[in-house]
Amino acid sequence: MSKHQSLNVNEVLRFANHDFMNQLQLIKMNLDLGRLEEAKNAVEQTAEQCKTFFSINKMGLPKTIDWIHTLEWRYPSIHVKVETNIDEKINQEADIVVCDYLEGAILHIYEALDPFVDQQLSLQIYASNQQFEIEFHLIGHWSQKEHYHILKHPFIMNEEISFTQNEWHMIITKREGI
Repeated sequence: MSKHQSLNVNEVLRFANHDFMNQLQLIKMNLDLGRLEEAKNAVEQTAEQCKTFFSINKMGLPKTIDWIHTLEWRYPSIHVKVETNIDEKINQEADIVVCDYLEGAILHIYEALDPFVDQQLSLQIYASNQQFEIEFHLIGHWSQKEHYHILKHPFIMNEEISFTQNEWHMIITKREGI
């Protein structure tokens, strides 16, 4: 059962519109100051964020998609960067397992985050007809915690590459042959 806080439609629209207004104001400010290159870069960055949004949606895991799209709004202490290479939808049986595991990982560490350190989470998502993988890489600082449990599921597994007070790197993947 997922423990994560969900957002209602109004909250999601409010956050999305707030972010969009901030992006427009940044572009306008750069244009007003005659910084055309910075304005162009801001437009390109916004366009890239839109491409990433639509790419995430191709994953076909509705709960995990919602979790990724709302992560930064629900956990504002963590700056999130998502990179994708998604060619195929993933079997929906993985949805609740992956979403709950990712949410549990964030909940495991969130209260221990140092509020004076920038926390950066990188999610790299790869999906093809033969492979599914999410690389989770959190850099920042938190109070020492026990390792988060290893995912034990018939068709999804994870590998923890490192876990320290400043870095947590793990990979969630579909088991071979499934």
